[in-house]
Amino acid sequence: MRSRLVLAVLLGVAANAGCLVLSVGRFYDDAAIVFDDRLVGSWKAADDNVTAVVERSEWRSYRIQFTHPTETGVLTGYLFKRGDALYLDLTLVRGKDFGVFVVPGHVLVAVTVTSDAEVSLAPLSYDWFNKGLTQRTLPAPLKASRGERDQVVLGGDRVPFWQWLDTARKTPNTLVFGAATTFRR
Repeated sequence: MRSRLVLAVLLGVAANAGCLVLSVGRFYDDAAIVFDDRLVGSWKAADDNVTAVVERSEWRSYRIQFTHPTETGVLTGYLFKRGDALYLDLTLVRGKDFGVFVVPGHVLVAVTVTSDAEVSLAPLSYDWFNKGLTQRTLPAPLKASRGERDQVVLGGDRVPFWQWLDTARKTPNTLVFGAATTFRR
């Protein structure tokens, strides 16, 4: 299943809120944050009928307003680099207090900037993580569980996650990221 959440917007993963892998903590650390002006602007993923308007925001972040056939919203995104790879951490819009009962979730998307007019986004694979959770094969440090809307929720610390992901991405046939969605200007 492809995640069509807001993050899908810029990421290009249009699906429903249940088919999502998210983390209770952020995926980046401050030293890894980068800013790429090529992401700023209006984008459309024609296959999924998703549009996104990406603006520069505070603290080297992006403000992402998206429109999907089933929902609209605003997210905050932090682009960061790990090795040669670019990732985007998407979460609730920064600066708005949703109250003590709302815990912001973070979604990780692999980013490939093909040109100034094209970007591809691939979220963590819900199918892969769901299978691992069901079969109890996910590493314990990820602290994976099932959310109220059937999301896969990661509760572990950032360092063990990245140690695991760096190894998993080098392992043949380990598809921890789902299909990419391409956005064009």
